[in-house]
Amino acid sequence: AKLRWATGNFKSTGSTNYVWASSTDRGYYYTWYSTYTGNTNINNTDPCSKLNTAYYGTGWRTPSKNELMKLARCTNKILTNSGMWFMNNSKGLFLPLAGARTWSGGSGTSATESGYARYWTSTNNSGTIAYSLNFENNKVEVNSSTKGDGFSVRCVKNK
Repeated sequence: AKLRWATGNFKSTGSTNYVWASSTDRGYYYTWYSTYTGNTNINNTDPCSKLNTAYYGTGWRTPSKNELMKLARCTNKILTNSGMWFMNNSKGLFLPLAGARTWSGGSGTSATESGYARYWTSTNNSGTIAYSLNFENNKVEVNSSTKGDGFSVRCVKNK
């Protein structure tokens, strides 16, 4: 309730033009805390900070581990063929089953695996590990993941 969620996953349409994808588009896949590089390099930059402010304003960031843990604990989750609804009363957030680029697959425009979703948090765990929101079937959790994997990003900002 204290966050405003982007209406779509994050994607780059050029070196300096970062936008939200449509609500059904999976967006791009990013290594942890990196702008789009097309490889496994991590450049220690919050990708959401590169959002085109002319369209979306300022203050956007990648959600923290704690923020995504709260989302995972949402009691009203509905899995559909294309994603999961996280709902509270009459408000909801839809996250697509975007898949991922695993085994240090790096940044990219297409998934190497599908049928589930992985979304980066901004929270570091250790040298090569960070946290991500993971869901498939009716299981939703925040786990440790390899920073070189390519996952979706959904930006947030404080209300």
